[in-house]
Amino acid sequence: MRTRGTVLLLFFIITGILGLNSFIVKTKSAATMDEEGRVLFLRHCTVCHLAPDPAGLTKEVWAGHVLPVMAARMGIIYPNYDPLKGLSDEEQAIVKKHNIIPEEPVCTDADWAKIRDYIISNAPDSVSADEKRLTRNGPLTQFIRQDVQIDNKAPSLITGLKYNSTTKTLWIGNFYNQVLNWQYGKGAIKTIKSQSPVVDFNFYKNNTYFTQIGKLYPTELSTGSYAQLADTSAVPILTQLHRPVCTKINDLNNDGTPEIVVCNFGNKTGGLSLFKKNKSGKYIEDILLPLPGAIKCYIKDMDGDGKKDIVAMFSQGDESVYIFYQKDNLKFKAKRVLRFPPDYGTTDMDLVDYNNDGLNDIVTVHGDNADYSNILKAYHGIRLHINQGADVFKERFFYPIYGVTRVLAEDFDKDGDIDFVATAFFPGFGKLVDESFIYLENINKDQFIFKPCIQKSEVPIKTLTLEKADIDGDGDMDIITGNFAQSPGPAPEPLDEKWKSAKYGLSIFYNQLYQPKK
Repeated sequence: MRTRGTVLLLFFIITGILGLNSFIVKTKSAATMDEEGRVLFLRHCTVCHLAPDPAGLTKEVWAGHVLPVMAARMGIIYPNYDPLKGLSDEEQAIVKKHNIIPEEPVCTDADWAKIRDYIISNAPDSVSADEKRLTRNGPLTQFIRQDVQIDNKAPSLITGLKYNSTTKTLWIGNFYNQVLNWQYGKGAIKTIKSQSPVVDFNFYKNNTYFTQIGKLYPTELSTGSYAQLADTSAVPILTQLHRPVCTKINDLNNDGTPEIVVCNFGNKTGGLSLFKKNKSGKYIEDILLPLPGAIKCYIKDMDGDGKKDIVAMFSQGDESVYIFYQKDNLKFKAKRVLRFPPDYGTTDMDLVDYNNDGLNDIVTVHGDNADYSNILKAYHGIRLHINQGADVFKERFFYPIYGVTRVLAEDFDKDGDIDFVATAFFPGFGKLVDESFIYLENINKDQFIFKPCIQKSEVPIKTLTLEKADIDGDGDMDIITGNFAQSPGPAPEPLDEKWKSAKYGLSIFYNQLYQPKK
């Protein structure tokens, strides 16, 4: 005969088993729902770009900023959210023509809820700054910074920098539709009126060319142009370009007539275009890839066949690097060689033979923080991709920098290896704000060991532009940045005021490797 204690013991054992089974069932159910959400997330999100990691952004950023935009691209409109807000009727028509916002949802409400729940449940509540970065930097001693006033425009808003090594002059474009030709020791020697802010310059057969962006801020209107300098005015060669940001002029097929490659960054639409002259001398457009965010391109023979190829970076949405191999007379075959998630914020690229094997390696930087997710991102930084041959590029080095936007690869100390200089338009605006300019001195090229150096200053670097040149003629490579004193995102008010009240337009970092020539 069971005692009362035995009965109670059995009761608790049975209850515990039932509770455990209930917990297991619930856990399996939650896991199943999470897996369903993950599958749907990958299915729908990889149609347009590489799938991001939900843990890359916080719950708040996903819910309040990214998910409404993401849903609109799938034809699902959130309450009180208008994806076409701020667009003119003409721009709305362009968006509709390209089916950027589908008229019908591409998935059911139930499936969207699973995608949303999967993302939110796997996103962190918050992110914190990496405290180890506070002690990693040494003082910048190889370069001495000098701030240079170039005009009376205030605040300084420099949009383009390019050095002409033949004429030994620096070309400067600004937001005020001006171009200045500046020379070391003399200052601005010429001022030209531009049709819109100049963001890039080309020098070809003793001629100077301007890339005029049209509207600096996001738009679907094609108001940009490419112009040739004629004395003190810019004569358009190409018009109705969609926010062009980088251009190359080059005789790609060696027939004596140059072609023009244009990176139309655009906004929701854009693309990489090749302009070639027809028999009547008119430039005809050939769209190589109709993808928004074309931001940088180079002309290089990438496969050693003697033909000039095009290497292009795309940074809006489907962030990628493509090589356009020239197979025949101005006929190209595109090959994507690198791809990144859309939250990386890809911003710049440089080509360099890092390991001296005769192959072009690719340096990329990722740090745009101006759109929907203004938080610190641990995956922002410089990436070095070593060319393995056969269109394979392997990431061998990553250096994290919050909000990094520009990079230069060069043997700045002339010791036989490649160093890096980078600028960050969106650094951590607190204790890490001086990482807005950082020099990485190569200590061991085979093990990818670099010594980071920064300059602590009252007014940190604030730039969209980065150029290298032996500007003082002493035999070593100096670095030039152009002050752009406007912040598209939140910045501490005291710091913002310092940038806007700064009298200088240029910050030149003079390399101390050699002394200037007398």
